[in-house]
Amino acid sequence: PVRSLMAAAALFATALLTPLAAHAGFTVKIFAEPNDTSTDVTFGALLDEFDSDHISFFSGAETSDVDGWPVATQMFGAEITGFLHVASPGEFPLSLGSDDGAYLFVNDQLVIARPGDRSYAKTTVDVTLPEGYSTFRIAYYNGPCCGTGLTFEADRLVTITPVPEPSTYALMAGGLALVGAGARLRRRPA
Repeated sequence: PVRSLMAAAALFATALLTPLAAHAGFTVKIFAEPNDTSTDVTFGALLDEFDSDHISFFSGAETSDVDGWPVATQMFGAEITGFLHVASPGEFPLSLGSDDGAYLFVNDQLVIARPGDRSYAKTTVDVTLPEGYSTFRIAYYNGPCCGTGLTFEADRLVTITPVPEPSTYALMAGGLALVGAGARLRRRPA
């Protein structure tokens, strides 16, 4: 019974790693009817959702440099979420560049606001981050004209990572439970 339980745990661990490999990028949500409120972007209906290895993108009237992103002639909104990780607390420069409106939130606090229809430019601010993980959210608004672009950069000491899917936590908990049960059965006298 111990060997079959350990085999089940190994299969479960394999199932755990599959969603992690499948979700290799940041989840990007594209929305209709964006509204730039000067402190955030509100969104209409969800048009598309995809994984992207890039937070940064640029597009012209006819093409986009990253698959999945709309072209510049479309009004759309986008939301990207993830984590910032630092080994020790401190102040770190974060940069957000945009062609039209974009907002960066760290731990639910607005840290960069770039409202309105505008040409591409970048804003850099020093942000205090605690040790470990902090959440980030980028809300983007593309107006009705000309070009579109978004960039997000961090200090070299800050790691930007995708948001793990909720199913990953469930699979991890189940796998750990099976491994723990197998270890407990192993310690029991026969």
